[in-house]
Amino acid sequence: MRRSWALTIAVLLLGAVLRFHALGQSQRFHPDEALFATFARAAAVQGDWLLLGHLDKPPLTIYANALAMTVFGVTTLPDGVLTLDAHRGEFAVRVLGLFASLLMLAAFHALARRLKVPANLALLLLALSPLAIAFSATAFTDGLMLFCLMLALGSVSARHWSWAGVWLALSLGCKQQAALAIPLVIGLGWAVESRLSWRPLLRLILPILAGIILLALWDAARGQVVPFWALAAANNDPGRLARLDELLPRARDWWSLLQYLAGSSLLTLLLLIAAAAGLLQRRPRRIETVLALYAVAYLFLHWIIAINIYDRYLLLVLPPILLLAARGIDGWIAVGSSVIRSFVNRAAYRAAPSPFSGHGFSAAGHFSVWRRFCPSSIARILLVAFLLLAALPGAFAAVDGRLGIGGDNGRHTGIDHLAEYLNRQRLGAIIYDHWLGWELGYYLGPWSDKRRVYYPTPEALAVDALLQPDPAPRYLPVPDWAEVQPWLDALREAGCRIQLVYDQTPFRVYELLAPWSPL
Repeated sequence: MRRSWALTIAVLLLGAVLRFHALGQSQRFHPDEALFATFARAAAVQGDWLLLGHLDKPPLTIYANALAMTVFGVTTLPDGVLTLDAHRGEFAVRVLGLFASLLMLAAFHALARRLKVPANLALLLLALSPLAIAFSATAFTDGLMLFCLMLALGSVSARHWSWAGVWLALSLGCKQQAALAIPLVIGLGWAVESRLSWRPLLRLILPILAGIILLALWDAARGQVVPFWALAAANNDPGRLARLDELLPRARDWWSLLQYLAGSSLLTLLLLIAAAAGLLQRRPRRIETVLALYAVAYLFLHWIIAINIYDRYLLLVLPPILLLAARGIDGWIAVGSSVIRSFVNRAAYRAAPSPFSGHGFSAAGHFSVWRRFCPSSIARILLVAFLLLAALPGAFAAVDGRLGIGGDNGRHTGIDHLAEYLNRQRLGAIIYDHWLGWELGYYLGPWSDKRRVYYPTPEALAVDALLQPDPAPRYLPVPDWAEVQPWLDALREAGCRIQLVYDQTPFRVYELLAPWSPL
């Protein structure tokens, strides 16, 4: 027992080291991180706790981010006004994501123990998963959602249906995607209870309904034209199945993301084979059946429905797959132990008596000791060594942002310097921002005196720019990956002179010079 807990602590420390290393990376916000951080900053600095604006997520994670900003980042200017440095804000919300990820590791270990799955092995798989690491120290809403969901699964596996409903309601309050996990919670409850009646279901549903009512009241208090759930549906609901010509590309794209479950296509394939082997090598329990059906159904629906292909959508299916894989790998350990035991038995049988046999020592005696405790130990040591050697490169790549999943991965490196340059310009300068949106808005700060304007097309910008009589300087920031030439051509045709005033990869800024006056 002591060895088991020592191993648990060692794996948790390994997971913590990897995640703290991820926190230490100098990464700018992903566009969606900037969106959530901007709303959180508005609450922490400007007192906008109703989160007014075009928000398509429920508020709990954003409120938690705002509190983290208040604790770790908000400072007071000499005139008594609150403000928040952009980099402090990054740290604050990522610390919250980091601790949500660490707590999720502990909750996942407890869940595995309740489900009688090899808990330390499952924990090791999650601690080393690049997919989990990549989203640990981030500002996405998925971290708290997954932690609450893990507690819901643990509660229902312990037959605490009411608490499972409470944690599910909180998970929904972090991100509405948690609704997709309700069948998994109910399925695990059925597997543990061996039957399903209306009473436990009612205890589960009532807290969820209470949470939904609270969300509806919060959304009504905001008084926005479009409710957050309608905006989420407009942004994410494809309204159709994938076309036949989309199925193969979608399968390829989903697999390109799913491979980061373990860090490489080969290792992920081995884990999936282990999960399948755990189902096939013996009659599966109801728990394994529920986990497998949920994982297959979840992946199939995300493939067959023309939903956006986002890496974070795979986070919900990560726990069931890893639980199944741990179960299957444990079966492989048993097979390996049998092979080693058979070899040791044959070696002991053939061993000749030792010259020291008069003192009670013999080769057969030594092999007898090995027979008693070594086969399973050797198999487990070999397996852990293989997992570490195979998975650590992918885990470190995820920590350094080299896998292309999770956060921004360097795409907006330097946007803070771009924002500093724009903030140094004259009061009321106009920034025509077509490409950088929430990212640039976040790094300009909570009290920027610049005017950002969005135009959907070059022609709209060229026409409206001439209608604006204000002689304030005007700037067009452009990332390297944008096709800027049509915009420059349209502005020149409208009579603008264009001057490149900032050029630091991956961003450029053009100043627009013209006698601005009404048409």
